[in-house]
Amino acid sequence: MTNAITNPYIPANIHHHLFNDKLNMKKKLLFTNFSKISFKCFLRTLCLLLIAFCLMPNTNAQILNDAATRQQISQGLDKMYSYDFKESAEIFARIKAKYPQHPVFYTLMAIQTELQYFPLKDYPAQQKVYLAYLNQSRNLAEAMLDKNDEDIEASFFELATLGYMAAFNADNQEFMKAVGVAKKAYSHLKKGLSLTDKQPEFLYSSGIYNYYRIEYPETHPVIKSVIWMFADGNKKLGLQQLDLATKKTIFVKNEATFYAGYVHTKYESNFAKALIYNNILIEKYPDNLLYQMQRAEFLYAVGRYEDSEDFADKILKQKGAMFQCAGTIFKGLVAEKHKKDDKTAEILLQKAVKLPFDERFTKDYHALAYMGLARIAKRTGDVDKMKEYAKTAIKLAEYKSTLAEAKAMLK
Repeated sequence: MTNAITNPYIPANIHHHLFNDKLNMKKKLLFTNFSKISFKCFLRTLCLLLIAFCLMPNTNAQILNDAATRQQISQGLDKMYSYDFKESAEIFARIKAKYPQHPVFYTLMAIQTELQYFPLKDYPAQQKVYLAYLNQSRNLAEAMLDKNDEDIEASFFELATLGYMAAFNADNQEFMKAVGVAKKAYSHLKKGLSLTDKQPEFLYSSGIYNYYRIEYPETHPVIKSVIWMFADGNKKLGLQQLDLATKKTIFVKNEATFYAGYVHTKYESNFAKALIYNNILIEKYPDNLLYQMQRAEFLYAVGRYEDSEDFADKILKQKGAMFQCAGTIFKGLVAEKHKKDDKTAEILLQKAVKLPFDERFTKDYHALAYMGLARIAKRTGDVDKMKEYAKTAIKLAEYKSTLAEAKAMLK
């Protein structure tokens, strides 16, 4: 019987702990179902923690202790986040010329490829380019480690590569590969976390880790069966570290600012605080599509409906399904909440929920759309539809504010 429920998504050393003779069949089946659904969320969280830890400077580093090169990397990242990909690639190429056997160029180009062709899953040819950059980055990092297994900088780039590879595999539903890569990367993460907590660049990774290590099991209780493997966290400290990271870091400042806003919206329901972080990003990178999409959401959340619609119109100029989905949803929500035009709102929201959502960025937008439809149904007296839409929103939502509204509607 044990062999019949062996779970290929869970490392073998965890099976004995979870599947002992004291567990009844009901619990075994529950965990089997968890492995197919919730472990995917766990893996995404692990990948987020791994990715958050990449490109950190260290006192024993070579490139990241080279002030001129650090400045070049910073300039290149600024160009990249401004969507000036030609200029950023040229800057990164100059770094490669100076350090031809270092993985930094290939790591940066992998990051650029993912941003330039986002979402990457919609561009099969560029997926191959992306993986080629990552494989070369890993090969060079491992060559450095072969010469000196205490080379901290090489370990960082090995970690970065493994983290991006694990995330790529997870996004493409290749969980067996992702688990193997993530397990190896986590050992590098633990090693890196123990090095120092005094270097400002570590504030982002520490903040993300401390916050999500506590929040994610609270939001997804079933994951507690697996999360015990990880060191404990501290949500309050995590928020403080994220905020400091938006002010004191160089390499991960944009990621820290983006995710600080994300966390305050998704889990803290502090929309005004979230908008402050987005203000920083949109002022510096007004053409960045992800930041525009986030701004449409945050402006809607704080009741600045006309401004939200302006940004919805901007992202609707993009052809990608993800941006079409997001723009249509926020235009529909503005029509429903601000313009009191339920007919137009329903047309837009129904159109939007038929579009595919991106797991990381627009799944919760679908939940918002279903809540808009639920409110419209409630006003028309269609209780059955209202309940149907609210239940669908609960299945999709992670935003605590959305879940609270949907559950209240079903009482």
